[in-house]
Amino acid sequence: MRILTILSALFVLSIIFLTGDALSQKFEYSSLTVSEDESVIFDGDQLWIEGDILIDGDLTIKNSHIHVNRSLDLTVSEIRINSTGKLDLVNTTVTTTANETYGITTYTLVSDGGELSIQDAQIYYGMLWMVGGNASITNLLLDGYSLSNYGIFSEDTNLIASGVSIRNYTLGLRAIGSSPTLESVFYYNCSTWMTQEWWVTFSPVEESTGLPISGFEIRQWDTDGNMIGTWNWAKQFEVNSEGQMVNHIANFSSYLNFYFAYIEDEWEQQITANTDIIRSYNMNSSSVRYNSAILFVDGVPLASGQIVPKWSEINISVVIDNPTDMNFNNLYLDLAVNGEPGFARTSLKLPAGNSQRTNLTWMASVEGPLSLGVSTVVVDYSGNLTDTTISFSKFVEVEGSATTSKTSGSWVALLAVFIVLSLCSYIIYSGIEEDTESPDTEVKEDTEVEEDEHLRELALSQETEEEKEN
Repeated sequence: MRILTILSALFVLSIIFLTGDALSQKFEYSSLTVSEDESVIFDGDQLWIEGDILIDGDLTIKNSHIHVNRSLDLTVSEIRINSTGKLDLVNTTVTTTANETYGITTYTLVSDGGELSIQDAQIYYGMLWMVGGNASITNLLLDGYSLSNYGIFSEDTNLIASGVSIRNYTLGLRAIGSSPTLESVFYYNCSTWMTQEWWVTFSPVEESTGLPISGFEIRQWDTDGNMIGTWNWAKQFEVNSEGQMVNHIANFSSYLNFYFAYIEDEWEQQITANTDIIRSYNMNSSSVRYNSAILFVDGVPLASGQIVPKWSEINISVVIDNPTDMNFNNLYLDLAVNGEPGFARTSLKLPAGNSQRTNLTWMASVEGPLSLGVSTVVVDYSGNLTDTTISFSKFVEVEGSATTSKTSGSWVALLAVFIVLSLCSYIIYSGIEEDTESPDTEVKEDTEVEEDEHLRELALSQETEEEKEN
């Protein structure tokens, strides 16, 4: 009886020993690959991985311990679930060990459209990177020991997580393109707990036709005016290290270069879901118009009916309206006189949605009645030879040599008339003076005649007396 008892005890101990040895079986792999048609289960084992674990089939690891070291090609090791793969981690620890060459090295658990299920597990020195697919995480301790940026990166993934502790990461959880379902997720020593971001696309259209426009360069800017590395996604909110949710407003800019013109646009908006931003732009170059034009002659506005002296400085002050969203680099204004081009040219920069005044100057070298025509070619952005020419005309008369001769002749005739009138005035004035002096002269002459007659009578009387004496 005693012998049977001893044998029974030995049998039980042997079973316990063999079972314990089986539970702690050690597997070493340079890389572990599970093909699409395979289903592999590790239960109570130790896995030492020098390279990667590549999963295209089904892999279940339970009650085990996984050691992941730097990959043989000196890249970060991966536990990768491809689109046809599935990984179940149950009551398992994943970690890494230091070595003399590389020290502590990190690794990444990647799900590329696959299926991931984690229950009651610990992951040290690693991170989760999921793109697409489905992930269910329950009771996970995730610790990066401040060696990795992200704890969990979830892009377009249907993620459900509860009872998760995320420790020692720059960013605990980053979700892009889909909103994870979270319950009892805790963050410790993370600079930012979580961010929610959404995909952004940009669809510019022409305002009048609704047709799409290609070639735009899109930028996204932070609140300090610094360019963010990409514009394809925008942040809705973040939860900071104190657990406070901070909503974000996204700032965008667009730029399209036509070389002869460009479009530059800025706007801001809150992105709360995957968003296609539709922006319409007025690119109808035919709507550019001359607004007004004023003529100046030697700096003075031209009066109605005024004849301009030859070689005067004629300045045409023009206002151009640009209701489009295009900023024109150089618009040329050309002056034609009586339909002949090439007399003057100037250029201006015309901002979008604005009016601009410019001046076109010409020295009046042509005589006679003139038609001053100003024209501008506005290039069509589509390059389909439908460029628009805008124009206007002003009329002015520049005096010529015939007009000058006629004016000179008029002045000569006027001078001759003045001389004749002066002579007539002199003659008339002289006649008046003579008429005034004539009565006095006649009285004097009469007196002198009377005196002469008296003397003559005296002389005759004396001669008679002398004759009597003799």
